Amino acid sequence: MVVKFDSKSYWDDRLKNNYNLIGVGDISLTMNYYIWSYKVTRFRLKKLFQKYLPKKKGAVLDIGSGTGFVIDIWQQFGVQVNGFDISATAVKKLAEKYPTHKFYEVDAVSQALPFADNSLQVVSASSLLYHVIDDTPLDYLLQSVHRILEPAAYFIFSDNFIHRSNLNVTHQKCRTLEDYEKALQKNGFEIVERVENYVLFNDPADANGKFYPRIWSLLTRISKKWKWFDAIIWPCLFPIELLLTSVIKESPAQEIMICKALK
Repeated sequence: MVVKFDSKSYWDDRLKNNYNLIGVGDISLTMNYYIWSYKVTRFRLKKLFQKYLPKKKGAVLDIGSGTGFVIDIWQQFGVQVNGFDISATAVKKLAEKYPTHKFYEVDAVSQALPFADNSLQVVSASSLLYHVIDDTPLDYLLQSVHRILEPAAYFIFSDNFIHRSNLNVTHQKCRTLEDYEKALQKNGFEIVERVENYVLFNDPADANGKFYPRIWSLLTRISKKWKWFDAIIWPCLFPIELLLTSVIKESPAQEIMICKALK
């Protein structure tokens, strides 16, 4: 008998025990790694939000808000910030942390989003869609995002966009770039841009050779073993990572895609 994975219970239990960056990420990595890797993503997302947010500020939505990392970025722009998460624990904590913003407990792959048609300027989803392992729920989510976005507004999300076959791991599915292109077109989106989020700071799921996987394995293994190395390596690599993500055109690791809602 196959037991269906209960994502709501899984994330709620996990965040009850660890409401922090490790709780929403890979528990095998260190907190110092997350502190510096999130600095990289913060730098990348802030530039993209500045680029794609209209000058006349309205409302935005972050999907899978977790501990509020993306909310922290959005609230710098003077917009009405909304967020939702599948975990009741996350929603409660987010509402306490950001009392001026609105948060909802929603399973976005099966429940309607509580927003009117054409009401949001940008929707963001950071490190989320690879947790949607089936294609039908992904279509439902994309259709929902398309419905609530204003015409020609943007959906900004991150994934690995691999160039080989789909990569399936426990409760995750890394889709190919081709699969995303088809799914986005099917659900009313046009891809505008794809930029690097990480090069060295993330699992190189799209690497062609062994170089990047070996570097990633070495960095993470030693940083877990020796605290002094963990304390030094990530801040030292931080400026290098910012340089690499600005010059490399195809990353072996996670990237950020910007899509326009066609209406």
